[in-house]
Amino acid sequence: MSITNTPQAATLDDAPEISRTLARAFADDPMMEWFFPGGASREPDLVRYFTTIFTRQYGRHGVCERTASAAAFWVAPEGQEKAVPDAETVAELEQILGDRAPLFRDAVAAAAEQGPKEPHWYLAVVGADPAARGQGHGA
Repeated sequence: MSITNTPQAATLDDAPEISRTLARAFADDPMMEWFFPGGASREPDLVRYFTTIFTRQYGRHGVCERTASAAAFWVAPEGQEKAVPDAETVAELEQILGDRAPLFRDAVAAAAEQGPKEPHWYLAVVGADPAARGQGHGA
């Protein structure tokens, strides 16, 4: 398979497009449906969520890439401590998540407990617009 959609480095200026793409990618994700049960408000809430984690966390302290229809947020081993959300980011996420914030916090903590203890690359997010699935954007 020939891939013609080579990922490029994402910048903070790409936040609106990346956030919309990832919101569409995760709109029907069971875990995101659980955290964002709002039906019609799910996609706008997901846009806010991905904007927040990209502009405040991964876009500043991670390695972020995008194609026209997909995005991925990585954290290098040496960036793990810097990629932890600060108090303002946590407050913003709590506001976005509303009464689901404690459940989200518990899920993140449980996942972190199960992660590797040695230095590693962490893939925080990878998603492709549903219209582009199967075209190599997330490969």
